[in-house]
Amino acid sequence: MDDVLRETPVYQEMTRWAREEGLEQGFEKGLEKGLEKGRHDGLQQALLAILAERFPKLIRLAKRQLAMIDTPEVLQLLIVKMSIAQTLEEAKQYLLEADEDEEE
Repeated sequence: MDDVLRETPVYQEMTRWAREEGLEQGFEKGLEKGLEKGRHDGLQQALLAILAERFPKLIRLAKRQLAMIDTPEVLQLLIVKMSIAQTLEEAKQYLLEADEDEEE
């Protein structure tokens, strides 16, 4: 009975449509994830570039802290804080507090 149903044009058309729909949804999700990853990586690179210019001694600490941060908003806030930090100690404190911002 299943074989007979599967051979009907209606079934084959619905199956083809479902596959196309599934592929389209998968593509959209993959594209969205890729854009999200690209944004995240770009923010990390921007932060590291700022640190390389202003506080190069903090690069190693920053890389460790960045490995724990997944939220773009936290990275953006950290970029702003590093841009306005007046001292190495202030910048270091911002980095150490970043994982706390991630948890909120």
